[in-house]
Amino acid sequence: MIPFGCWGVRTPRFLCRKTLVQALADTTLPKLNIKQRLADFNKLWFATTISVFGGQVTNLAIPLAAVTLLGANAMQMGLLRTFSNLPFPLFSLLAGVWLDRVRRKPVMITASLVRAVLLFSVPLAAALSLLTLQQLYVVVFGVGTLTVIHDVAHFAYVPALVTRRHLIQSNSKLHASHSLAELGGPGLGGLLVQWLGAPFTVLMDGIANLGSALAVSRISTPETAKPRAAQPHTVWQDIVAGLHALFDTPALRAIIVSSMLLVLFNSAGMSIYLLYLAQDLQLSAATIGLIFAASGGAAMLGAALAAPAAARIGVGPAIILGWFMQTLGRLIIPFAGGVALLPMLFGAHVLMGVFSTIANIHQWTFRQNTVSDDFLARVTAGHRFAVYGTATVGSLLGGILGTRMGLHPALVLCGALAFVGPLYALLSPLRTVRVQPGAEIVQTEEAALPPDGELS
Repeated sequence: MIPFGCWGVRTPRFLCRKTLVQALADTTLPKLNIKQRLADFNKLWFATTISVFGGQVTNLAIPLAAVTLLGANAMQMGLLRTFSNLPFPLFSLLAGVWLDRVRRKPVMITASLVRAVLLFSVPLAAALSLLTLQQLYVVVFGVGTLTVIHDVAHFAYVPALVTRRHLIQSNSKLHASHSLAELGGPGLGGLLVQWLGAPFTVLMDGIANLGSALAVSRISTPETAKPRAAQPHTVWQDIVAGLHALFDTPALRAIIVSSMLLVLFNSAGMSIYLLYLAQDLQLSAATIGLIFAASGGAAMLGAALAAPAAARIGVGPAIILGWFMQTLGRLIIPFAGGVALLPMLFGAHVLMGVFSTIANIHQWTFRQNTVSDDFLARVTAGHRFAVYGTATVGSLLGGILGTRMGLHPALVLCGALAFVGPLYALLSPLRTVRVQPGAEIVQTEEAALPPDGELS
């Protein structure tokens, strides 16, 4: 963990007594030409793009398969989303400890390949008329488990390819890929579901995972070998150290707690949202896909506005504003109706796309800038454990509320309660954060690289 005396935030004493510069100086960067780093980052960027694109198709196709082919009800849809999110609280912390001890590139490749195998099982079972809800539960749980491992490795791997000076720029590009996937994935997914059927649409995600594994395998930048600790720690000690690194810094703690509150109710609403669109509003798969695509198109704008927003109002306020506006967009959804139904739904998704992207880019970068590489996987895993673990509870809650209250009242309640998250952030130290941490980080890492070009 890196001390932040210059930031006015507390660092757990037992973790480290080094200065910011000393901690990063211990994380030796391979002295590679910046052009090679750029080329390798672009391979990771491409792998991310096709992987999240396929994931967006599957996120629509598997629930639609459950609704249209297997007749899933609100409780079963909640369970489907619960099984998808359950791996995050179960495995994130262990994955973080493991990935702080091993090289991350081979892990990402293996995770993508095994995900492809699981995804290919869905159209195969459908072709044999053997597809069941139980199989979908198993597939989403397995894919979720591998996604936990892959994504923790991915977020911890990015600073190994680019210097921290370029993290906002690099994260903006990666988030733009997520946005592009959100723009094209659901729309294409909706069309493919109508043309091919939901199970066979999942093929696209399997193929995308194969392509992602191939792209990552071609990255040539070596990862720095992890030095063995002089006094080996147990897994539990490493988990506790990672959680301290996450929660003992006030601004990071505010991000985590606010995210948990926000995700709890957003996930509850999202677990029944697709059922609401298909069942109550009687929208076609293609229309549903286009509605979700609006978020992706808007998120690309959000990626472009992230840096200017922080420069104008500060990093912390940009994150908080993003969460407030994202929540407002979700609250609009259950009030859409009549001739304004589609414009209101599209407008809500535009709000969510723009502002959730601004918030996500800065909270990602803040977390990456706040810790050194030897803690990065554990801190990322701790964040995902807390936030996505809460999402698991929220998904189950959404299924229960949708069953007992009805879909529309449940969406209204969840949308209103989600404001608790950004309100907590507004009252926390996060509101005082104006810039990303670590000018010293830039100086240390730039000194370790040959001055022969900028990452752009």
